[in-house]
Amino acid sequence: MKIACVVLGTRGDVQPIVALADGLLKRGHEVTICAPPENEEFISGVNCRFVPFGPSPKKAAKEDPRKQKGGVAVKISPKEGKKVISDQINILPKILTGTDLILGAGIVFGVHTAADILKVPYRLVIYYPIVLGTTSDDPLKSRIMFGFGRSMINLLVKGFINKHRAKYYLPPIKDVWSNWLGDRVIVACDPELNKARDNVSFPFIQTGFMLLPSKTELPDNVLNFCNSGKPPVYIGFGSNPIADTEKFKQIFKKVRNNTKQRLIISKGWADIPENNSPDILYVDELPFDLLFPKLAAVIYHGGTGTMATVARAGIPQAAFPFIADQFANRDNIVKLGLGPETCNYKEMTAESISTAINECVVNNLYKNNALKLADKLKNSNGTELTIQHIEKEFLNQTIY
Repeated sequence: MKIACVVLGTRGDVQPIVALADGLLKRGHEVTICAPPENEEFISGVNCRFVPFGPSPKKAAKEDPRKQKGGVAVKISPKEGKKVISDQINILPKILTGTDLILGAGIVFGVHTAADILKVPYRLVIYYPIVLGTTSDDPLKSRIMFGFGRSMINLLVKGFINKHRAKYYLPPIKDVWSNWLGDRVIVACDPELNKARDNVSFPFIQTGFMLLPSKTELPDNVLNFCNSGKPPVYIGFGSNPIADTEKFKQIFKKVRNNTKQRLIISKGWADIPENNSPDILYVDELPFDLLFPKLAAVIYHGGTGTMATVARAGIPQAAFPFIADQFANRDNIVKLGLGPETCNYKEMTAESISTAINECVVNNLYKNNALKLADKLKNSNGTELTIQHIEKEFLNQTIY
């Protein structure tokens, strides 16, 4: 099959799709990935066709992190959002002519319409079940909030999408959210960590998180640091915006003094200036699957991909969430006994990080629970399950 993957989001949205593309290529399928331009070098590692497409979340975060109060990937104006949707509808069909299946990930409200123009199937891939909506058992407040958000999206862009659909003689959509999710959402996260619930608002198939095996080794300086003393603690907040990098440098220094732990700190998208010491190592992107088994604990923002990788390493973790799925992931970490309760990212201090680290390192219950979960996940392969589902549903079928 010729399969196109269209992604708009941060690295956490793109990396699982690259893992999927790598697996699909090895099965003999042709794959195109359309994603923000900063991913070109990363995606080139799997030798699939790459088309730079859409705005750059990384560029936005670097240019003005203070603007990203609601989250890096989604903090855009209505005008900017409509341009993104318009480009997805009007440009993608020309790029993806001849495709048999289009997979979307992230903020891709216009991609289903692009698939309809090409008369090919569309599926959305998500990494956290909260997108599927609520059940009748949820608190009334949760159901009202989900319904309100869905109504607001319809108010903002449903008419805009339908105007474009009319140009292509396509029937109007009734609801933006359900059109975005499509017929049967692929929930690519581990049921052991975050199980999708029965009786949610939309149909789904849950596979597992799609991890991309590392093709590079850990740098020598990181290996030397890990091996030069007791296992360090990793601190990293992914694509979260950091306006005052000097403030965070001081926070991390205080954390080191408070906990007496050796720290590996990710500079992330904030590009925190390096200020290495014998007990603090600042790093760029690293292969988590190789790094995490060498650590004592991981302190992070609660991203789904990081959570899945920490779980497989069998070490405690603590999340300070900023947006979206990160809050639900923190709740699951606490519920599964993998780490302590924490405050939100915006309320985070040196003291709260220090407390989380101390609890992760000292409390053997977290370590024991983490080891048990890692044992459950050792044979899991979300990429293979997702590919099997795609092939079962679409391979050798007549494309409508």
